Amino acid sequence: MDANKKFYFSEIPKDERLSFLRRAVSDGLSVEVWQKGHDKDKVEKFKIKSLDEDNLELSVDFDASIIAKLAGSKNKESEVLIKITFKSVYLFSSSFLSFNSASELYSLKADRPFYKSQQRTNYRLHANSYIPIQIKIEEDVFDCNDISAGGISFNCSSEFKEKFAKETIFAKATVRLASKRFEIPQLKIAATWPNDSDSEKPLGIGAAFQNMDKDVEEDLVLSINSEARGEELRKQAAMKKGT
Repeated sequence: MDANKKFYFSEIPKDERLSFLRRAVSDGLSVEVWQKGHDKDKVEKFKIKSLDEDNLELSVDFDASIIAKLAGSKNKESEVLIKITFKSVYLFSSSFLSFNSASELYSLKADRPFYKSQQRTNYRLHANSYIPIQIKIEEDVFDCNDISAGGISFNCSSEFKEKFAKETIFAKATVRLASKRFEIPQLKIAATWPNDSDSEKPLGIGAAFQNMDKDVEEDLVLSINSEARGEELRKQAAMKKGT
């Protein structure tokens, strides 16, 4: 297993999952719920009320205004992604959100794989045909090699050698990760190196994100996590198909 992935994004066994979920109930934590591909403003919060360990099901209360509660969750009766935060660690999984009209509470199945992730690490997600990554710096757009919560790398032609000299700072940049865009308030060229594998793009660039807004950074981490999970599922499906 890749050392970075083992540190940053690992499936937890059932007993550890139950331990975390019990803590979530006892500590009165919330779970964030959203549908894959939706923007951050579509995320809904639910207070965790109880855990049915036999059926692996969480009972949760929609944490919203009275009007929103009356209208009901926009994610109910849908396949969703879920996130539960424990200080520096969070749990990430998929589930199905259903509504019980008798109790006026919602339920989330907790019988699918759960993954534990450190919130701020340098896990690096690599671009491929399923995960396009681009960066726009001023008027120039580059296809990127990989991305982490702290920065990005890409290759370019030699004409950019002076523009992307080490320590150069750009006032802003825009990153596209799959279908989402992130506004980076400041970008610093952290490293340059020869790229011998492509004669048309002989220069490699490593850039660091700086002065990131906390919400943007968390959204970026979450998107990297989601895409990494999708990539892992594709690999598992390909392996099963091969067998």
